[in-house]
Amino acid sequence: MQKLDEAINNINKVIEKNISIFDDSERGLLSQNILSQLRNLVEHTFLKVYNEHKKTNYPPEYDNFRKAEKYIKGIGKLRFLGKFHDLLQISASHYTLDENASERLMLKYYEYLLRIKSFLLKEYNLEVFLNINTFPIKLDKTTQEYYEKIAKKVDTPLIGKTQKDRYYIQKIKPFFVNNSVYYEVTFTKSHDKVSKFDRIIAFTKLDIAQNYAVNLFIEKKYIEILGEQMPINIIKNWEVSIRPCELNNFARIFNMNIDVQSSHKEYKELMIFLTETRLSLNKYVIQEQGYYDFVKDKATEGSKIQFFYVLDKCRKLLLNNRVGSNIIRYLLHIMNNKIIKRQIHNESNFKLSDLLLKWGCIPFEEMPFTTSLINHNPRIYDLFECINHENREHEFLAKLIQNNIEIKGGIIYS
Repeated sequence: MQKLDEAINNINKVIEKNISIFDDSERGLLSQNILSQLRNLVEHTFLKVYNEHKKTNYPPEYDNFRKAEKYIKGIGKLRFLGKFHDLLQISASHYTLDENASERLMLKYYEYLLRIKSFLLKEYNLEVFLNINTFPIKLDKTTQEYYEKIAKKVDTPLIGKTQKDRYYIQKIKPFFVNNSVYYEVTFTKSHDKVSKFDRIIAFTKLDIAQNYAVNLFIEKKYIEILGEQMPINIIKNWEVSIRPCELNNFARIFNMNIDVQSSHKEYKELMIFLTETRLSLNKYVIQEQGYYDFVKDKATEGSKIQFFYVLDKCRKLLLNNRVGSNIIRYLLHIMNNKIIKRQIHNESNFKLSDLLLKWGCIPFEEMPFTTSLINHNPRIYDLFECINHENREHEFLAKLIQNNIEIKGGIIYS
């Protein structure tokens, strides 16, 4: 089987032959040939990093790729490799995106391609995606100059103090300057009563988790626009900071009353773990028993155990794939107080493994990719992050028909 340098040569040849990285600019989907080559590249990168870290020399075989993939997905700063691999797998499925989502998907491809290009060059002095600059970024000159000024400020070392507070991330939009990836982050204060008018924008180079509440460390800077000094926010650091009330309310679904506080050692250690590994709680609770116990023991050593007892119940539910698993996977992934409270019932639901969940949650449990939770429409990318999309073609077909009716005005669109 081919090695990493051979995989790089293959993808460079395919890209050069196609002139543009993206085969279908209207739908934003990669051709099957390029998809296959990109997956090969990512998997060989998995193995390269794994062998370097473990000081081994495993050959490029299927079992070794899966072992390396699992290892890489547990390293916070390399999680982008695992996420790109997952994205490529999803792109090869039968799911078809609408035009707006396709454009975002194209930007997501470009973001990951640049990050892999930078990683391989920095760590192994390997050149990949030689004509990456041919990707058509639709920006006028003024906007590009605006982003270039912001990028310079983002790259400037911290001077003075930062302001720290807890926020919900609403949207993260990548932008690109000199083959580097930057992010425009939209966020709000972390309370239940926020509106679109409460949104704040900041810029960063950091890959911030957007499924949980986070502490952001923000520095104020200024750029010159039309002869005037314009203030901008720069995010210099971040950390996962789930609100304690979200953990406490989530426990109510299992009929458990806990009182987690941000000062508790268990809470602090859990937030550190989520920040460093970039794992979601739904991924953590299904890890191998040894790893699960190691994290639990470290977080609860010398302190009162509260939320980990809740995670124990989640683990049992998910590993046995009992009814209600899809709902719990999703709530563990987003852990949003407002959404959690809308699903809680005051009586156990025998159709959802006796969880304290409302009857209106049942359609989402059965068909999560085409239905919603109570007063909440999940984002498709969040669903792909936490729920297995295999063997759900009927849901994707229903979603496609719905999109065509709402956007194109008919069931069939060609």
